[in-house]
Amino acid sequence: MNRLALLIVTACLAGAPALAQMEVTCGDYALMDNAKQMETLAALESETSQMATENQLTADQIHEKLAAACKDQVDVLVIDVLKAK
Repeated sequence: MNRLALLIVTACLAGAPALAQMEVTCGDYALMDNAKQMETLAALESETSQMATENQLTADQIHEKLAAACKDQVDVLVIDVLKAK
């Protein structure tokens, strides 16, 4: 029984970062160190790769868009910034 509980907790924790990654706000992104920002950009790039071809963004484009759009919107989710035209 304890092994099953441990397995479930481990599985939940392994999936948590991917799920939480898309709930990053502009304020959270601004406070991240460079390594964490790069990790977030990679996840966002993967997420936008599922969009229509004309809406797909590279990591550099995502960073530029976030830098421009997040200045005054600390509570907005970064994924929402990317989905906005």
